[in-house]
Amino acid sequence: MPVWLESKVDPIELLFRLIVGGIFIFAGYNKLIDLQAFELAVRNYSIFNDPWVAILVMILPPFELLVGLLIVLRTLYMGSLVLVISLTLTFIFALCSLLLRDINIECGCLGLSNSIELQILIDITILGVCVYLFKSFRKTAGN
Repeated sequence: MPVWLESKVDPIELLFRLIVGGIFIFAGYNKLIDLQAFELAVRNYSIFNDPWVAILVMILPPFELLVGLLIVLRTLYMGSLVLVISLTLTFIFALCSLLLRDINIECGCLGLSNSIELQILIDITILGVCVYLFKSFRKTAGN
């Protein structure tokens, strides 16, 4: 039986897993269906140059899909949480760099047209949920 079905399911943890995993699945899927728009968004950040932009555009969407699915299914869970936390921190730093460099673009995050400040708030919320999931898993794994 899969790990995520073995024991009683904590409803808060399940909800948070569905939200975080769903966000990453949604974001990865939206990027995959329009790679050209995603490439333009990456270029607008003015952080990477060729060939790194192309590499990022090809790797990030399927990676987001995969870690989102692993979070939802609670498979390779701790590693997936660490990866999601790392990605979210990277996204927050990239968005903050836009503010510090006074670059005002639509970040293209999650397929929505959010302001940079709102997207940073959303990412910080996702980060907080991931930290909760990480701590609750460590607590239950210790029992």
